Amino acid sequence: MSRFFGAQETPSASEASEDENERTNVVRTQLADIDSSSDDEDKRVVRTEKDKRYEALRKKIQLMRNFITNNNWNDCAYHYEEWKKLLEKTKNVFKKEGGRPDFVLIEWAYLQKVVSEKKQLQKEKKGVKLSKTDSKSLNKLNQRITKEITGYKAEIAALEKAGRLVLPVTVAEQKDDDGDDGDDGGVDDGVDDGDAGDDGDGEGGDDMGDDDWDDDYGDGDDDEDDSDLDVDETPGGFTRAFWLKKTPTEGDTGKKRDRKQREPKKKKEDTTSTADDGKKPEEKKSTEMSTEAVLKKLRDIEDTRGRRGVDRKEYIQDLELLLTKARKRATRVKIETLLTTALFDMNLNTGTALSINSWTRCAKLLNAIVACLLDPEMKVRLIEDDDDLEENYEELELEEEEKEKKLKEGKKADAKPAAAAARSGDEIIYIKGNLHSYIQRLSDQFLASLREMQEHDEKYAERLGDEKGLVDLIKSGTKYYQSLNKKALVDMCRLLHLTHTYYIYKASKDHFAQNIEEEKGYMMQMKSMFSDQAGDIVYDLCLQLYQAEGARTKTVARLCHVYYYCIHNRFHEARNLLLMSHLQDVIHDADIHCRILYNRTLAQLGLCAFRNGHFRYAMDCLSELFNHQLRIKELLAQGVTSNRYHHDRNLEKELREKMRVYPYHMHMAHEMLEAVNLISGMLIEIPNLAKGKRKTISRSFRMKYDPYKKQEVTAPPESTRQIILAASDILSNGDWEGCFNLICQLRMWGYMPHAQQVKLNLKKQIQQVALQIYLLVNASTYVSINAAFLCEMFSMAESDVHRIVSRMMLKNELLGAWDQPSGCVIMHNEEQSRLQQKISAMADKVAQHVEMNETKLDIHRYGWNYNRNQNYGKDSKGQRSHHRYNKDKSRGGKDDSNYQDRRGGYGRSSNYKRRY
Repeated sequence: MSRFFGAQETPSASEASEDENERTNVVRTQLADIDSSSDDEDKRVVRTEKDKRYEALRKKIQLMRNFITNNNWNDCAYHYEEWKKLLEKTKNVFKKEGGRPDFVLIEWAYLQKVVSEKKQLQKEKKGVKLSKTDSKSLNKLNQRITKEITGYKAEIAALEKAGRLVLPVTVAEQKDDDGDDGDDGGVDDGVDDGDAGDDGDGEGGDDMGDDDWDDDYGDGDDDEDDSDLDVDETPGGFTRAFWLKKTPTEGDTGKKRDRKQREPKKKKEDTTSTADDGKKPEEKKSTEMSTEAVLKKLRDIEDTRGRRGVDRKEYIQDLELLLTKARKRATRVKIETLLTTALFDMNLNTGTALSINSWTRCAKLLNAIVACLLDPEMKVRLIEDDDDLEENYEELELEEEEKEKKLKEGKKADAKPAAAAARSGDEIIYIKGNLHSYIQRLSDQFLASLREMQEHDEKYAERLGDEKGLVDLIKSGTKYYQSLNKKALVDMCRLLHLTHTYYIYKASKDHFAQNIEEEKGYMMQMKSMFSDQAGDIVYDLCLQLYQAEGARTKTVARLCHVYYYCIHNRFHEARNLLLMSHLQDVIHDADIHCRILYNRTLAQLGLCAFRNGHFRYAMDCLSELFNHQLRIKELLAQGVTSNRYHHDRNLEKELREKMRVYPYHMHMAHEMLEAVNLISGMLIEIPNLAKGKRKTISRSFRMKYDPYKKQEVTAPPESTRQIILAASDILSNGDWEGCFNLICQLRMWGYMPHAQQVKLNLKKQIQQVALQIYLLVNASTYVSINAAFLCEMFSMAESDVHRIVSRMMLKNELLGAWDQPSGCVIMHNEEQSRLQQKISAMADKVAQHVEMNETKLDIHRYGWNYNRNQNYGKDSKGQRSHHRYNKDKSRGGKDDSNYQDRRGGYGRSSNYKRRY
């Protein structure tokens, strides 16, 4: 019965409340005594500065050792700096104590030993591979310790001599000890008991772990058990049960510790099963994994891509492991596309190239993908960006697996699944992916890797051999898109194929090699533009790309075609193809890569003209490039000129220009280009100066020749430029032999194709120019000149001398007439009248005023930068020539040929600011 109904059996309410209040007061006084005693104890503890400093140092030492054990060298380096600051603060304590304590010296020796051992393991490529951050921190830590331990070496040596230098066990030594003594479980340096038990033999490790767990119970777990007890929140406050120790039940004892002990035991069982079977557990699972499980795992892996914190290397490893487990070919293609993309994503820095190992893996994966796509039995297609389709490989492969299971079990399939399976056998499997983008990126990474390698190293030649496999892959991609009738992608693949083949020289296609045995010599004769081109891969690709839809595709194909003709010495075909395309009028609207290719084609056309003996064309082509000599490397994409940036250096622009640089095997020798330009300018400008004309034809040559002539003392020539200028000075006196001997000393002849043939042609041209200069300079001193004397003096045939002298007479450059019976030239030396001299002077001044007015007009149109960015005077040559061309045409003068000669090249203008 309740006490409310039996008052005689229970004490009164007042007595009960008094008892409860009394018990509560007793408990409170006890707790107050405990709290006061603890407070008194805390107040009584007085710590000296030495104890505080030493305790802080020991804590830092323990932290550094923990990080060293976990191979966390970044945090270890940070706490090392903090530890040094503490040592600096503890200097006064060290002075009072009479020196540094032993544990500080031991830590210095320990750090030096551990870091040196880790560096040695990294050099030998052993142990755990460190991340990039940890590797840098380890190198930094090694340098700091090696530098700063010098002040402690004497004390450490004294401590070692006294026998008190006892270093802790390093991680490498601990692993060796664990391998030798597997039963030793009493390791005091942070090794877990469960791991130590696993290294033992039999079940001794597990027994040792249980004994340790029983021994530790009551020492370290009393506080945890007391803290987990529930407090009796009855009105009486803390009862007697609060102070009694509770006995743990069988189900509650050591749950966490049992879980920790079971995990290494499972690991041990896995290792024993691996050792018994001799096979990896992953391989065993891969054979048992169903298609549904593979697809599910693939979806999970694919969903993790792009998430923050996802390790790309682990992502690739998961895909590679899943690739070994996949049995269906369509699933393998899907995994290969994801793996290819992941390998490309490993290099997010656009300024560096993909590693050769990763590039090779990507190439193998793409070859496997293309082989599957070209297999007619597989019926696998990739969904490009412009396709409005969805992936269906999962449903079709699940249906196929279900059909295989039923056939394997011997059961008769139902009508509906059988019909679905029949449909799936004829249906095309679609997978997301863009084959052209993969191939394009593989090509870009190939060129980037060549840019980063040393051009004279053997590895460069080995790397260049991989281009054949890349070209084969491009051909396979072209074949795949042709089967799908995708013309745009076919043209893009063909254009990529052309960019890897147009610069390759073939001796069988060289025109010099074909005509070297002809009676007329090696000179290029006018032939049909497309003669002897059947079966040539570059010719076929260009003809197919000329029918493409995009204007850029046609432009690149035409420039590559002209470049191909130039390296095979087909000058007339290359020149006619370039002029008919009118690219010089529209190239300034093209993108930067097309403009660079146009510049390279123009330079190669100039070299081809020089080899064929067309020196005027060579000067016209190269003068446009060398009018901007400070930017010649950027114009040809063969490097970056660092001295042109000065104070306004733009790092982003410099990085972009470095990424556009062509590989070394595609470079044109800058020294040869400069020599060809100066020699061609010499052969045109020196006769022009001998005629007394002030008009400049080759601006780049006059920029160097005029200062050279003003020098009072000239040193012996050494560089290419000095040799050519010295030869020009000798040629101005009519000495062809001295000029030719100096030209033959140039280093460019060592790497110019067909050098001997070009030298013979150049010798003939120098003899002719020397004859013209001699007649122009010395004609006034002769009454008559014998043609035989001129033939002997210049080592020329009589017909050549007669031709040159007659042409000079027709142009009114030489006042004279032929005396046929005697074979002499009769000079008509007539002095100009005063009126004629005045008229000539006035004509020169009028020409100067016209030049100045046209320059001011160009400045008004294009601003001050138009004139300031040019070298050696005004830069409106193309515009002025255009006006002159219209005037000459309206007056009935020459049109196209004269226009090309006056403009000075095949470019739209020499103003590269508008074009580049």
